[in-house]
Amino acid sequence: MSRRTLESTEWERLAKEAEFDARKMALLLSISERQLQRLFKQKFADTPSRWLHGLQCRLARQLISQGYSTKAAAAEMGFSSGSHMCHQFKRFFGSSPQNFAPMSEALLKLSAAE
Repeated sequence: MSRRTLESTEWERLAKEAEFDARKMALLLSISERQLQRLFKQKFADTPSRWLHGLQCRLARQLISQGYSTKAAAAEMGFSSGSHMCHQFKRFFGSSPQNFAPMSEALLKLSAAE
């Protein structure tokens, strides 16, 4: 790993390249998993796994808000299944992915206006 600090966009690119897997990320950086844990504790105040799952869910939410189906977003973001993504999504955001779909947002606005 170079001595310079990686920017957030570089961390995201690296996470995608590592398929949101902490072990693969450590290999790409040529550091040990333990060193990656130390680095994440210092940089993000989080574990690599939690940060990666959070990023994966945030990126899936972006896809869903652009009109992707839950199943398509799950496949695009490398979740093992749509139900696995829904479970992780609920843990991270406290609600299901469908709440972020464009049609859901329009319905919420309509019901709030009434």
